[in-house]
Amino acid sequence: MKKHVFSAHSDLKTGFLCKFFLVIGAVQLIIYVLQIAFHFLPIDSNTEGVLLGFAILFLGIGLISYFFSCQFAKLSSIAEEIENDETLMDEEPVKE
Repeated sequence: MKKHVFSAHSDLKTGFLCKFFLVIGAVQLIIYVLQIAFHFLPIDSNTEGVLLGFAILFLGIGLISYFFSCQFAKLSSIAEEIENDETLMDEEPVKE
């Protein structure tokens, strides 16, 4: 097995996934609202419910990945502060 080392500055692509899922969910929600208002697609009410379900699912996954993206950003800033904190630097031992 290969050991994977992740940097504290890596967000594991959660920013991209957040945008991707939010866009897909928003598009599906818009299609659902337009379908309810204008009935432009020949689909029955069960399929409309499935479309709404997937829109809610993708929006939920997008919000969860947004939360993780924010947490990874906070972790990155904390790691940056620790790396630059001079009070945590090792001091040279005093020679007697």
